[in-house]
Amino acid sequence: MYYFILNPSSQSSGSRSIWIRLVETLKKRQIEYKVFATKYPGHGTEIAHAITTKDPYATVIAIGGDGSIHEILCGLTNISTITFGVIPSGSGNDFARGMHIISDPDFAIAAVLDPQRYTRMDVGILKDRPGERFGVSCGIGFDAAICHEALNSPIKDFLNAIHLGNLTYAAICLKQIALYDTCDLTIEADGDRHFTIPNAYFAAVMNQKYEGGGVKMTPEANSTDGLLDIIVVGDISRAKICTFMPLAFIGKHTRLKGLHFIKCTEAKITAGRTCAIHLDGESGGMHNSLHVGLETEKLRVITG
Repeated sequence: MYYFILNPSSQSSGSRSIWIRLVETLKKRQIEYKVFATKYPGHGTEIAHAITTKDPYATVIAIGGDGSIHEILCGLTNISTITFGVIPSGSGNDFARGMHIISDPDFAIAAVLDPQRYTRMDVGILKDRPGERFGVSCGIGFDAAICHEALNSPIKDFLNAIHLGNLTYAAICLKQIALYDTCDLTIEADGDRHFTIPNAYFAAVMNQKYEGGGVKMTPEANSTDGLLDIIVVGDISRAKICTFMPLAFIGKHTRLKGLHFIKCTEAKITAGRTCAIHLDGESGGMHNSLHVGLETEKLRVITG
């Protein structure tokens, strides 16, 4: 049985047109399926929880962007026995990019209906907030502040309408560079390594290589290696931040002064003040700490 969870508002209703094409194929091939459309924030989590509680061997397919995928990941039970697939229709699509899932709707549809390859993916968790997971990344500070503004920005709606939604984060980033106040960050990694980064802009905890609509934040990240990759940017001038962003889009930023990279299975990040937090680009509220780890089980993802 296929269970499709559809976000009708993803990429200015792009998911609706994908569904119209998909349902024709499902009916033609007489494939058994159920479809659920999300109606409010958090609905995807509720739907995914209900499906996988009832059917622990379900094949759950997300039709939407990174926000939709995030909600579904938070609702999944029995993650070692279910199968998860994605038909991307968001503006950033960093999950699909990181998992090498083709964004073309026809190829994505073919992949989920006739899977040729599966990947056992690590799933990130917030250890102090039960039920909160992430597939792409989470972060505290500057990058989260960009996400918070993007979620409520008319810029994103406008750029999505003209199919340039991936520029949203770049546009808002320029504004945040001028306004953001840095603070000290301390990181405790795996309980035995401690770091203090003064005047930090942000710490991003990466499960994939990309976030923010294609920014190659941690080029060495691998979502199957049982490790999280943390990048901390601190004690760096605003001018250098302007250099960092374009270089990060192509993964050529790693040797810049002021960047720190940490690999671990668990970390607690504490900020010198209350900061924005994001989970897969979705708002995680305002907090002064972030405690992250990994699920003990991996998720089976259709990747080709």
